[in-house]
Amino acid sequence: MIFQFIVKFGVLLMFAVPIAMFIKSSGPFGSSGPFGSARAKVGKWHPTPPPIVLAMPWNGGWAMRDRKPTADEVKLLRLTGVLPEPAIPPSPLPPSLMVMPVAGWTLDSGALITTDSNNALVLRPLTSGRPSLPGQGQGWRAAYWYPDRTARWHNYTLRVTITNLGAQGSGANATVVAGYSNTLGGYAVTISAARFAIQDRTGAQIYSGVVPAATAHQMAVTLTDQLSVAIDGSSVATLPVGHVQGGIGLGVWKAAASSNLPFFTGLRVISSQSESHG
Repeated sequence: MIFQFIVKFGVLLMFAVPIAMFIKSSGPFGSSGPFGSARAKVGKWHPTPPPIVLAMPWNGGWAMRDRKPTADEVKLLRLTGVLPEPAIPPSPLPPSLMVMPVAGWTLDSGALITTDSNNALVLRPLTSGRPSLPGQGQGWRAAYWYPDRTARWHNYTLRVTITNLGAQGSGANATVVAGYSNTLGGYAVTISAARFAIQDRTGAQIYSGVVPAATAHQMAVTLTDQLSVAIDGSSVATLPVGHVQGGIGLGVWKAAASSNLPFFTGLRVISSQSESHG
């Protein structure tokens, strides 16, 4: 009889006053109330218990006898906010990318960015430390795709189209990075309208050459125990690098605010090992 009264009384209070007021109350059912000591000794299955006025058939036994809740009770306790939602582990990355990923790009500063509405990755160098408007900004800007989750990538080919490089000597270039992680730099292949250069993981230039001048180029970088580079379908370099792991990145350089801003489109990543799945 007493329990039925408590249940009915609890139902009336739940509809009369928001649940959050009970959960956060500092009154009779707050930290100085009957569950004050329980709150000071939170265990794996014992976050802040619901106040006694919230005792219902679904949680009354746990609330009053410190019983482990059932699966259904856990769902209801999460609904009321007493239990937090469990953290969801990140889903595995796909073994291959057939389209430019919209999300997952991390800037050098750690900020996240997405592609634009045309599915192009646009990286604008800063102006006095602030995001640049079109036609402004100069210097370096780069983004890396899930660097923490692609640190073990190996044996893959990255293909991308680089556009808006401007005329030869315009001061604009674009870089494709392979083998990058949060702790190690990758191999960087940089291209302008008519030249390209390759840097190792320390930033030292290890190869350079010329290509037919154009405002857009297609680049393919293959990372195995060798680094192979093709531009516009023609192989331009193959260098032994040993076993290198790490993901991908894209970057731009504007020598002056008036230099063209290169864009990246049509990204494809094809892996040949399960180790590359991330």
